[in-house]
Amino acid sequence: YLLISKNKALVIDPGGDEKKICDMAQSKNATLEKVLLTHGHFDHILFVDEWRAKGARVCIHSEDADFLGDPSKSLYLQFFARDTKHAPAEILLQDGSALPLGAYTIEVMHTPGHTRGSVCYLFEDTMVSGDTLFAGSIGRTDLPGSSAEDMRNTIELLSAIQKDYVVYPGHGAQTTLSREKTYGYLHN
Repeated sequence: YLLISKNKALVIDPGGDEKKICDMAQSKNATLEKVLLTHGHFDHILFVDEWRAKGARVCIHSEDADFLGDPSKSLYLQFFARDTKHAPAEILLQDGSALPLGAYTIEVMHTPGHTRGSVCYLFEDTMVSGDTLFAGSIGRTDLPGSSAEDMRNTIELLSAIQKDYVVYPGHGAQTTLSREKTYGYLHN
Protein backbone atom coordinates (compact mmCIF):
# COMPACT_ATOMS: atom_id res chain seq x y z
CA TYR A 1 0.00 0.00 0.00
CA LEU A 2 1.07 3.57 -0.73
CA LEU A 3 -0.15 6.50 1.37
CA ILE A 4 0.48 10.07 0.21
CA SER A 5 -0.36 13.27 2.07
CA LYS A 6 1.00 16.78 1.48
CA ASN A 7 3.82 15.56 -0.80
CA LYS A 8 4.98 12.99 1.74
CA ALA A 9 4.62 9.26 1.17
CA LEU A 10 5.02 5.96 2.90
CA VAL A 11 4.77 2.37 1.76
CA ILE A 12 3.20 -0.36 3.87
CA ASP A 13 4.49 -3.93 3.48
CA PRO A 14 6.61 -3.56 0.33
CA GLY A 15 6.24 -7.03 -1.10
CA GLY A 16 4.94 -6.00 -4.53
CA ASP A 17 5.78 -3.98 -7.63
CA GLU A 18 8.39 -1.53 -6.38
CA LYS A 19 8.70 0.37 -9.70
CA LYS A 20 4.95 0.91 -10.06
CA ILE A 21 4.65 2.22 -6.50
CA CYS A 22 7.70 4.47 -6.91
CA ASP A 23 6.33 5.86 -10.20
CA MET A 24 3.00 6.57 -8.51
CA ALA A 25 4.69 8.49 -5.67
CA GLN A 26 6.83 10.45 -8.14
CA SER A 27 3.79 11.36 -10.24
CA LYS A 28 2.36 13.06 -7.12
CA ASN A 29 5.72 14.77 -6.37
CA ALA A 30 5.79 12.90 -3.07
CA THR A 31 8.92 12.23 -1.05
CA LEU A 32 9.05 8.75 0.38
CA GLU A 33 9.65 8.99 4.13
CA LYS A 34 8.92 5.61 5.67
CA VAL A 35 8.26 1.95 5.10
CA LEU A 36 5.77 0.55 7.62
CA LEU A 37 5.82 -3.19 8.19
CA THR A 38 2.79 -4.96 9.65
CA HIS A 39 5.03 -7.90 10.57
CA GLY A 40 8.31 -9.51 9.60
CA HIS A 41 7.45 -12.33 7.17
CA PHE A 42 9.33 -12.40 3.86
CA ASP A 43 6.37 -11.47 1.66
CA HIS A 44 5.88 -8.23 3.62
CA ILE A 45 9.55 -7.19 3.86
CA LEU A 46 10.72 -8.25 0.41
CA PHE A 47 11.72 -4.81 -0.92
CA VAL A 48 12.69 -2.97 2.28
CA ASP A 49 16.29 -2.52 1.16
CA GLU A 50 15.26 -1.02 -2.18
CA TRP A 51 12.99 1.50 -0.42
CA ARG A 52 15.68 2.24 2.17
CA ALA A 53 18.08 3.04 -0.69
CA LYS A 54 15.53 5.64 -1.85
CA GLY A 55 15.72 7.37 1.55
CA ALA A 56 12.89 5.70 3.48
CA ARG A 57 13.24 4.75 7.13
CA VAL A 58 11.98 1.25 7.95
CA CYS A 59 9.51 0.86 10.84
CA ILE A 60 8.58 -2.43 12.52
CA HIS A 61 7.23 -3.43 15.93
CA SER A 62 10.04 -4.20 18.36
CA GLU A 63 8.78 -7.80 18.81
CA ASP A 64 9.41 -8.52 15.09
CA ALA A 65 12.58 -6.45 14.68
CA ASP A 66 14.81 -9.52 14.58
CA PHE A 67 12.89 -10.96 11.59
CA LEU A 68 14.72 -8.53 9.28
CA GLY A 69 18.09 -10.14 9.99
CA ASP A 70 16.97 -13.73 10.55
CA PRO A 71 15.87 -15.69 7.45
CA SER A 72 14.54 -18.47 9.66
CA LYS A 73 12.13 -16.13 11.48
CA SER A 74 11.13 -14.26 8.30
CA LEU A 75 10.48 -17.66 6.66
CA TYR A 76 12.83 -17.04 3.71
CA LEU A 77 14.57 -20.33 4.58
CA GLN A 78 11.38 -22.38 4.92
CA PHE A 79 9.73 -21.16 1.73
CA PHE A 80 12.70 -20.35 -0.56
CA ALA A 81 15.76 -21.96 1.07
CA ARG A 82 17.36 -18.50 0.79
CA ASP A 83 19.56 -16.90 3.43
CA THR A 84 18.10 -13.45 2.80
CA LYS A 85 18.81 -10.85 5.47
CA HIS A 86 17.91 -7.17 5.71
CA ALA A 87 19.47 -4.36 7.73
CA PRO A 88 17.81 -3.50 11.06
CA ALA A 89 14.85 -1.13 11.11
CA GLU A 90 15.51 2.53 11.81
CA ILE A 91 12.33 2.90 13.90
CA LEU A 92 11.03 0.35 16.40
CA LEU A 93 7.32 0.63 17.10
CA GLN A 94 5.22 -0.10 20.18
CA ASP A 95 1.49 -0.30 20.76
CA GLY A 96 0.13 3.25 20.57
CA SER A 97 3.07 4.69 18.62
CA ALA A 98 1.99 7.64 16.47
CA LEU A 99 3.56 8.24 13.07
CA PRO A 100 2.95 11.60 11.37
CA LEU A 101 2.58 11.79 7.59
CA GLY A 102 1.38 15.08 6.14
CA ALA A 103 -2.19 15.60 7.35
CA TYR A 104 -2.39 12.11 8.88
CA THR A 105 -1.32 10.62 12.16
CA ILE A 106 -1.03 6.87 11.88
CA GLU A 107 -1.62 4.94 15.10
CA VAL A 108 0.04 1.59 15.73
CA MET A 109 -2.14 -1.13 17.26
CA HIS A 110 -0.22 -4.20 18.44
CA THR A 111 -2.15 -7.29 17.29
CA PRO A 112 -0.02 -10.36 18.09
CA GLY A 113 -1.00 -13.81 16.93
CA HIS A 114 0.25 -14.25 13.37
CA THR A 115 3.62 -13.10 14.74
CA ARG A 116 4.61 -11.69 18.14
CA GLY A 117 4.99 -8.22 16.64
CA SER A 118 2.06 -8.08 14.22
CA VAL A 119 0.41 -4.67 14.08
CA CYS A 120 -2.48 -2.88 12.42
CA TYR A 121 -2.13 0.71 11.28
CA LEU A 122 -5.09 3.03 11.94
CA PHE A 123 -5.76 6.45 10.46
CA GLU A 124 -9.03 8.27 9.81
CA ASP A 125 -11.48 5.51 8.74
CA THR A 126 -8.76 3.12 7.54
CA MET A 127 -7.16 0.04 9.08
CA VAL A 128 -4.25 -1.70 7.35
CA SER A 129 -4.32 -5.10 9.00
CA GLY A 130 -1.43 -7.01 7.42
CA ASP A 131 -1.97 -10.71 8.11
CA THR A 132 -3.99 -10.16 11.30
CA LEU A 133 -7.42 -9.83 9.70
CA PHE A 134 -8.68 -10.70 6.22
CA ALA A 135 -12.09 -10.63 4.57
CA GLY A 136 -13.73 -13.64 6.22
CA SER A 137 -10.57 -14.94 7.83
CA ILE A 138 -7.66 -14.29 10.18
CA GLY A 139 -3.92 -14.81 9.94
CA ARG A 140 -2.31 -18.22 10.29
CA THR A 141 -1.22 -19.31 13.73
CA ASP A 142 0.54 -22.53 12.73
CA LEU A 143 3.82 -20.89 11.70
CA PRO A 144 6.95 -20.67 13.86
CA GLY A 145 6.55 -17.81 16.34
CA SER A 146 2.78 -17.50 15.92
CA SER A 147 0.30 -18.07 18.73
CA ALA A 148 -3.35 -19.15 18.61
CA GLU A 149 -3.85 -17.80 22.14
CA ASP A 150 -2.46 -14.39 21.21
CA MET A 151 -4.67 -14.38 18.11
CA ARG A 152 -7.75 -15.10 20.25
CA ASN A 153 -6.86 -12.09 22.42
CA THR A 154 -6.35 -9.96 19.31
CA ILE A 155 -9.74 -11.03 17.93
CA GLU A 156 -11.32 -9.91 21.21
CA LEU A 157 -9.46 -6.60 20.98
CA LEU A 158 -10.61 -5.98 17.40
CA SER A 159 -14.17 -7.07 18.23
CA ALA A 160 -14.36 -4.44 20.97
CA ILE A 161 -13.52 -1.52 18.65
CA GLN A 162 -16.61 0.67 18.33
CA LYS A 163 -15.53 2.64 15.26
CA ASP A 164 -16.01 1.07 11.83
CA TYR A 165 -12.94 0.96 9.62
CA VAL A 166 -12.35 0.02 6.01
CA VAL A 167 -9.87 -2.83 6.39
CA TYR A 168 -7.03 -3.31 3.90
CA PRO A 169 -5.47 -6.72 4.59
CA GLY A 170 -2.07 -8.03 3.62
CA HIS A 171 -3.68 -10.37 1.06
CA GLY A 172 -7.04 -10.48 -0.68
CA ALA A 173 -9.96 -8.10 -0.89
CA GLN A 174 -10.69 -5.20 1.40
CA THR A 175 -13.47 -5.49 3.94
CA THR A 176 -14.87 -3.49 6.84
CA LEU A 177 -14.61 -4.05 10.54
CA SER A 178 -18.41 -4.09 10.83
CA ARG A 179 -18.67 -6.78 8.12
CA GLU A 180 -16.13 -8.94 9.93
CA LYS A 181 -18.02 -8.46 13.21
CA THR A 182 -21.24 -9.57 11.51
CA TYR A 183 -20.02 -12.38 9.23
CA GLY A 184 -16.35 -13.06 9.89
CA TYR A 185 -14.05 -14.23 12.66
CA LEU A 186 -14.86 -11.20 14.81
CA HIS A 187 -18.45 -12.41 15.15
CA ASN A 188 -19.28 -13.19 18.78
